[in-house]
This record gives sequence, C-alpha cells and structure tokens, in this order.
Amino acid sequence: MKESRVRKTLVQISTLAVLMFVTYYLIMRDRDFHQVMRVLEDSSKFWLIVAFLFMGVYVFCGGWCIRVLMKPLGRHVSVWRCFKYSLIEIYFSAITPSNTGGQPMQLIYMSRDGMPKADSTVVLIAVTVLYKAAFLIITALLFLLGIGYISGPISSVWFLAVLGTALNVALIVFLLILLFNRRLTDVFIKGSIRLLGKMHIVKDVPGKLAEFEEKLSNYHRCAGFFMTHKLVVLKAFGVLTLQRFALLSITLWVYFSLGVRGYTVLEILATQCLLNLCVDLMPLPGAVGISETVFLMLFTPIFTEAKITTAVLLSRGISFYVLVVVAAIAVMGIQIAGIFRRDPAAESIASSEEEEDGLL
Repeated sequence: MKESRVRKTLVQISTLAVLMFVTYYLIMRDRDFHQVMRVLEDSSKFWLIVAFLFMGVYVFCGGWCIRVLMKPLGRHVSVWRCFKYSLIEIYFSAITPSNTGGQPMQLIYMSRDGMPKADSTVVLIAVTVLYKAAFLIITALLFLLGIGYISGPISSVWFLAVLGTALNVALIVFLLILLFNRRLTDVFIKGSIRLLGKMHIVKDVPGKLAEFEEKLSNYHRCAGFFMTHKLVVLKAFGVLTLQRFALLSITLWVYFSLGVRGYTVLEILATQCLLNLCVDLMPLPGAVGISETVFLMLFTPIFTEAKITTAVLLSRGISFYVLVVVAAIAVMGIQIAGIFRRDPAAESIASSEEEEDGLL
C-alpha cells in the first residue's frame, strides 16, 4: 500500500509538472521573451511585494480558520500549525484533480498531531461549506456591483461561467442537504448505492452503505456544531472571506505593479472572480492550463497585448506556482522532521490512503 501511494503521488507531481511546462510553452511560444523581461524590469517592485504579502495572508487564514473552529472543541492550534495545515492543503490540492486531495491529507496530519479524528472531520467539513459559501457570496456581490462592466467579459466565457456557477451551487446545495436533511440524504444516496449495486457497478453494497452511514454521521455532527456555535462559525466565515479576498487581490496588485491604468479596483476584482468561477472545479491539478487560457481571454483588454504575458506569468506565478513550490518544500520538511523525531506516523503517512476517503 505504501509503495502504491508513493507511486500515485509521483504520478500526480509529474502530471502537474508536465501541465506547467506545456502551459508555459503555449503562453511563450509566440511571445517576445525580451519584451516580457523589459515589462518585468519596469514594474513596481513595491506592489509585487504587496502581492506576496497577501499570499502570506491567504496561507495564514487557511490555517487560522481551523484554529477558530477548533477552539470551542477544546483543541489548541498554534500559529505554526496554522501555516502547516494550510500549506499541506495547498500542496495536496495542487497535485490532485479538482483540488480533492488537500483536506483528506490535512485530516491525516491533524490526527498525527493528536487531534481526534471526529473533531478534525467536523471542522474540515465546516471549512469546506464556509469557503464555498464565501466564494459564491463574494462573486455575487462583485458581479452585482460591477454588472455594467462584467457583462462584457462574461460573454466570451459564458459557457464556463454557467458551468462553474451550476457546479458550485449544486455542491453547496448537496452539502447543505447532507448537513441538515437526513431523510432526503438517506433516500437519495442509499437509493443510488443500491441501484448501482443492481447494475453491478458497486460490488460491496452493504460495505458502501455502512461507509456512507459513518460519513453521514460526521456531517450531522457538523450540523450540530453549526447550530451550537453560531458566533464561532460567523467568525470563521469572516476569516475565509478575508482569505478569498487575499487570493482575488493578487491580479489587482500585479495590475498596479505594471503601471496599467483605465480600470477600477472593482472591475479588476470582478473579472478575477469570473475567472475563478470558470475554473474552480475543473478536473485538472491546480486548473493548470485552463486558468492561464481564461486569464488571457479576460484580461488582455485590461493589461493590453504588450503586458498581458508578463501579467499572466506574475499573477499565476505568485498565486499558484511559487506557492506550490513553497508548500512542497514545507511538506517535505515536515516529513523529514517527523522521521528524525522517530515518529512512526510520519514514516507511515503514505500508507494512510484509506483515511483520505473518509472526509467527504
């Protein structure tokens, strides 16, 4: 199992690396590299530093939210662990399709740190729901405030925008049903499992039903947490809203850095929201390739042809590629430190694949 998990991780990392190389090639093949470098040299380094600082805020908020939600459960999460859990989520989300690997690996590392699996599962489910809700609310508000401008760019990516909206809304509705409507969940999910069993797609129907019951109990514990800790949940929602804004703002700081003028802060943020909506649930590691393509489509009028290549390299570089490298180094450091402490769990982390499927 351990060797299988290692091979799977290597395949995921290799896939991400190939996608990154192909994306860079496609962006740069018809571009003047020297012009890109000239634009970069003329950019304001102050605003690029601001962009990196906001990425630090993004990373910290990802873990701070866990700290906020763990506190009423009597669990203390240090500032160091805020960064640790966030970087783990960023790294494993980046190497898995549709960002599916991050939270299961957070659960494993949190259990390794002595946090009960039941509490960690409830908190991470709450983070998922609140993060998606924050994303949709911010997007809706920016679209409403910038509707006069956003109606133009949205026409060029309307299919992806509709698909992204539908998938995100469907996911939120599905999560809310899992949380608060056990009867409907039982009818739909158990009925689906039994139907798939009759179609010989699912072989171990009793086993899958038992697994579903365990997961459903986690969701209902989370629902109870929402109802009994409303102020804490609201505070966590605020932290995740700040986290989402920090990520959205990277393109804005790049815009200021490159000295482009003519568009408002609201228009930049609304356009970035549109981009995120289009690519948020794409089944590619880190949405690599599709994010850059949509960026070029939406932001070329804003950054102009002369600066758009530098803009996409800076924006995606700061908000994703550099972050993934930092997260990968951090995860390697955590693993190595665990091994030197003779922590058996650190050495067996790769064999914990079953736990990865136990969160959502």
